[in-house]
Amino acid sequence: MMQPDLQLDLPLGGTTPDAPGGQYSLQLDEQPLPFRLRRSRRASVTLAVDEQGLQVSAPRGMALPQIEQAIREGSRAIFGKLTGKADGAGKLPLPARWQDGARFPFLGREVVLCLDGGRDRIDLCDDRLLLPLPPEAGEKQVKDSVHGWLQAQARQAIEEQLEAGCRRLGMPLPPWRLSFASGTWGGVDPDGRLRLSWRLVHVTPEEIGSVVCRFLGQLKASTPAPELWEDDAAPLPA
Repeated sequence: MMQPDLQLDLPLGGTTPDAPGGQYSLQLDEQPLPFRLRRSRRASVTLAVDEQGLQVSAPRGMALPQIEQAIREGSRAIFGKLTGKADGAGKLPLPARWQDGARFPFLGREVVLCLDGGRDRIDLCDDRLLLPLPPEAGEKQVKDSVHGWLQAQARQAIEEQLEAGCRRLGMPLPPWRLSFASGTWGGVDPDGRLRLSWRLVHVTPEEIGSVVCRFLGQLKASTPAPELWEDDAAPLPA
């Protein structure tokens, strides 16, 4: 009995396979884009990124140039998703429990959480984050307080790296927002607005700058394109 989806053995644009097992490559803006192509019964093209990279699902009978164009139109979103996957967003060593003595990464160094009910504000002293809560405070209250502080610090750190990156690239500061999604460092919205994860606050300023500049480079080099992802329920019409 035939499977409902069949893996194609033909690459787009005449490119030869890079590796066995249905892995091919398409040249986009001088960057090779590996992908896997499947034929399906759906009436639209969908793009999805998983741990193995990009997978393209296209209707049976759709011509290869049409599929290639769909990939090109979604190229900015593709590279944004792959950037987030490659950088390992959401896989940082965080505390199993948010309580007094918990340790977590902040701007690339380890910080120890200290609960101090006698304080009236949050303070960072060397490698200790002093939280104005009593030792018996509930875990949710502690976690919410720390996350609120981290998100404020993330906004400031990302803004600084955006300004520095824009100066290096000779471009104006784009509109952006802090992202609360997990599993990716961010992306570029169809209107050109950047989304950058507050979890970047866990890595070094240099790493934040690297991620920010990669997204700025995509924004400067690419024309607006929708983010077309199977998991976002945003298929591209055939």
